[in-house]
Parts: sequence; C-alpha cells; structure tokens
Amino acid sequence: MTMMGTQQRPGVVTFVGIVLYISAAISAVTALVAFLNRNDAEFQATAGVSSDALIATAAIEGALALLLLLVAGGVMSGMKLSRMLVAFVYGARMVVAVYWMLTHQGGGFGSGGLLTVGIGIFVLWALYGHAESARYFNKLPALRE
Repeated sequence: MTMMGTQQRPGVVTFVGIVLYISAAISAVTALVAFLNRNDAEFQATAGVSSDALIATAAIEGALALLLLLVAGGVMSGMKLSRMLVAFVYGARMVVAVYWMLTHQGGGFGSGGLLTVGIGIFVLWALYGHAESARYFNKLPALRE
C-alpha cells in the first residue's frame, strides 16, 4: 500500500539492502582484523602476507565498508546512484573472484569464489532484472495496490 505518493520498497530491494549491510560489516571486521594483526609475525606467516599488505588490506576494506554502508542506505531509500554504485562494486568483486579462481592454485573454488560470483549475479538481477526494482528506482507507479 502506498501513502501520500510514496512507493513501498519491494522485498527484493530490501533483501539486497540487507546483503549490502552484511557485506559492509564483513569488510569492517576484515579491516579491523588486518589492522590489529599488522605487526603479528605469526599471523603474517599464516596468512602469507607482509605487514604492508595487511595495512593496505585494512585501508581498502575499511573504505569499502564505509562505501557499502552508504550505498546500502541509498538502495533502501531508492537512490538511482546507489543502484549504479552497487553494480560497479559487485561487478568488480565478481571480476576479482573469477580472476582469483583462474589464476591461483586450487582455483579459489573452496575459498568463496563461486559464492561471490553467485551473490553478485543475484544482486545485479535483483536491482536490474526485476520489474518491481525498476519501478521502485525509476519512481514509477506500482503495478498493484
């Protein structure tokens, strides 16, 4: 039901918003763990990365967490720019996942590469291939009341 000309957010858009909030939380935790372990030699050896790589990971994941948090709010409120930024972020994540699967020993299939691609495909379909999403982001009248 709509009130005073505002359109109700479709469930699929709400679900994508929740996925984005969860992704933001995961990126924030990753940034925190990388930053807190930047000088831990045992952690560096186990992860196979240097202190500089952990600092870079913390910075990138921290920035990504903030971006995902802002974009999730925009998606939930129906901002077209947020929908476009989600497409860019998840498109980039899928490209990196496919690259990782093709270039690393074991293909990355066990480390979430396929899951990342699957979630990305769903998010893109939900925001661009679903009729109610198109209506919501383009502020068109709802199909049913």
